[in-house]
Amino acid sequence: MTDSLESWNAPNRMLFGWGAVSELGSHVAEFGAERPFLVTDEGVVEAGVLDPVRASLSAAGVNYEVWSGVRPDPTDEVVHAAADAYDAAGCDLIIGIGGGSSIDTAKAASILATNDGHVLDFEGSGNVPNPTPPTVYVPTTAGTGSEVGHWTIVTDSDTDVKEEIGDPYLLADLALVDPKLTASAPAPVKAATGMDVLTHAIEAYVSINAQSPTSALALDSIEKVGTHLPRAVEYRDGDRDALTKMARASMQAGMAFNGAGLGAVHAVSHQVGSTFGVPHGLVNAIVLPYVMEYNLPQVPELMVDVAAALGENVDRSKPADVEGRKAVRAVRRLGDRVRIPKTLAETDADRAATSRLAAQALDDGSLTGNPRATDADDLERILERAFDGELAHVDGR
Repeated sequence: MTDSLESWNAPNRMLFGWGAVSELGSHVAEFGAERPFLVTDEGVVEAGVLDPVRASLSAAGVNYEVWSGVRPDPTDEVVHAAADAYDAAGCDLIIGIGGGSSIDTAKAASILATNDGHVLDFEGSGNVPNPTPPTVYVPTTAGTGSEVGHWTIVTDSDTDVKEEIGDPYLLADLALVDPKLTASAPAPVKAATGMDVLTHAIEAYVSINAQSPTSALALDSIEKVGTHLPRAVEYRDGDRDALTKMARASMQAGMAFNGAGLGAVHAVSHQVGSTFGVPHGLVNAIVLPYVMEYNLPQVPELMVDVAAALGENVDRSKPADVEGRKAVRAVRRLGDRVRIPKTLAETDADRAATSRLAAQALDDGSLTGNPRATDADDLERILERAFDGELAHVDGR
């Protein structure tokens, strides 16, 4: 009888550091590419964040094509438009530059560059038959960690449901993480994407599929977010050290959940985001403490670890289910400090949809890693509490 096997994938190469984007041109040349295809959004272009990318490619004598049609929570239609533009431009390498939506679009488009069919035909894990073109992913937020993962999320334009596509072919040939590119993001964006990092790390740490390397990465990421997120948010252009630590935390959390999976927070947030257009990181930030409280009875010792990583003074001689409550309180306090709303009622989400959202979340692949078994009623109660702001283990209760 074979013991259960662990599986973990990582990019072929990672380059991390302040100003690392200046090296992009030379690395592209190593792939032998003659015309890279840059996938991004208009916000990145207008903010000037694409300028150092252009400069690096031009300095290396690389001709390139820019496609800036990315939209939040990209649909299959957006992905196919990107893939068509890639073919029309005669490109031979894909560079995704931006937040999670840009990198997800680039990943999904890369599938269509070498595989026939509709992008949603490849939904699920391991369903991409042919290798993609060479890919480089350059995040401009400390948030999704998508640059180091082998998953992409595509919204079905007919159903508004987010579908997951996972395959080792989607791993970057180069994940280039330059914290300097995150500096110009507005404070609310830094706050929401930073709490997204925390969500990835906590869900990976308590996942039933956690492994020793993913847990180590996740726990260190939790500590970094707790220490450095407020500083990254509070200064207009961020704090260089804090931005660097947050970018590393995002990358580490991305690697952690790439191996361990996620949980109920993401299962719920995918539905809220695709249905009401609420930014993914913001939904995660709001829902996280409610799911943590739900999961606490199943993994109290792990929640104590999370509390300690967030700087709480925990007493391990006391019952873990008591000390673990400090993790929930710490997450709520961190959210308050970076001005995250406490409830979904403060967003564009509609409480009347909770039953439908819960039913959809039950079919979301992220739920498979959640440590506590859930049904549609459980998910609906979590959503209701997130609308009402009901947390039993906050403010010492």
